[in-house]
Amino acid sequence: MRRALWIALGCLVVTLGLSTPAGADHPRGRSAVAEPVIYLDVQASTWRPRGRISFGIEPILRMKLISAGFVVTRDSEQQHDLIVRVVYREERGEPIAVNLYGTHISCRILLDRPQQEGGQSISIHESPSYRDLVTAPYVEVVEKLETNPYFYFFGHIVRGWHQDLDTTGALIQALERQLNQELHRPPPTPMDTLVSPAETFPDLEAHFGPAAQLNAVEELARLKDPRAVELLERLMMQAERSTRLRAVYAMEHFDTPTVRPALLRVVNSENDNGVRQAAATVLSRISKP
Repeated sequence: MRRALWIALGCLVVTLGLSTPAGADHPRGRSAVAEPVIYLDVQASTWRPRGRISFGIEPILRMKLISAGFVVTRDSEQQHDLIVRVVYREERGEPIAVNLYGTHISCRILLDRPQQEGGQSISIHESPSYRDLVTAPYVEVVEKLETNPYFYFFGHIVRGWHQDLDTTGALIQALERQLNQELHRPPPTPMDTLVSPAETFPDLEAHFGPAAQLNAVEELARLKDPRAVELLERLMMQAERSTRLRAVYAMEHFDTPTVRPALLRVVNSENDNGVRQAAATVLSRISKP
């Protein structure tokens, strides 16, 4: 119940905070003239009663694009540089209890450039786990979507596409940007520790960020793209413990000259015994003929 209320409040805050008159939304503190303008077209549907979607898909996507430095418009007649089309579907899943069903979410994101042929796209699919008699299956599947790296880093993946990167390259760039922000975040001041009414509501980006980072590392391990190795080496040495550990295990999937020296540095310098042992284990496995 508490998790369901948390999601509902979070979606309400995002929706209210980003509700603006029709037209363009601008990044705060940025020049609206210099930034690329995106026409955001979201088509959403659900099987749920009355066809109402509790998850604020459009305002959340708009927020992610604005934070990535874009100007966003919902008016197709306004001049724009890019078109992002999103097809969001909620479909009924397996029965869990009387009048209670799981929900499967699919989200297809397409980028079109009006002045160029072709485009790029991502397809995301998330389902509840259906284990332990789930009592809030909708909350669970929404949280899975929020921490999916392609959804969480949506704005910066579109930014990478705009810079002519492929999707994997854009994901690597987005994760590197998040790491750099963490490393250069200023220490908290006494004012930051004061209780504020705003703390009643969740910071969705901060809440989902750690899990999205872990999922992104797992995705890079699955893709086995050698461009990810340099970033993974940094994550092994600089990130929060759980991400360092996940990055260590991800390195086992790569066969580049820098992998072994990087793992050896972790073995020799890591203070956390669990991370150090994991690096030693991976190093021994990849060193075997």
